[in-house]
Amino acid sequence: MRFPGVLLVFLAPVTQVSSNVEGDKMSVTRATGSSLVITCDLTQNTNYIHWYRFQEGTAPQRLLYYDVSSSKVMLESGISPGRYHAYQSAGKSYQFVISNLEESDSGTYYCAVWEKHVGSDFLSTALEILLVAAKNSPGTHVRSAPALLPAPNSLDSEQRET
Repeated sequence: MRFPGVLLVFLAPVTQVSSNVEGDKMSVTRATGSSLVITCDLTQNTNYIHWYRFQEGTAPQRLLYYDVSSSKVMLESGISPGRYHAYQSAGKSYQFVISNLEESDSGTYYCAVWEKHVGSDFLSTALEILLVAAKNSPGTHVRSAPALLPAPNSLDSEQRET
């Protein structure tokens, strides 16, 4: 008898630019073929929510971003439509959904917002990391998150609306 694969994900708050992390450390285990919903709770308004995946030995990958004002999801180039989705559930709470889980979905997932700060003569971007999920086995410790994510090439890279 063949057993379906299992996806194991750990969720934990991490250090961020300002204190906007909410939620407790938790682990999520799902069978392949099932779905997973990760919640990102914000304490302030934002225009875009970005979702990244980190996998061992590869560069961070932005999967999609959610445009709060238009309620549109923009997938990165090469991301299959239909498997990843995001939406605003209530107030400042946002959901990231992975459907039809595959073993290749194992990894570390980040919800992030980019804030623009205008100084007297410059414009800079600061990243707030809001949620992290790390791939680990039970009994191992969750490694700390990288300090910086690559800035999204704003909305310039090839993306698809879902």
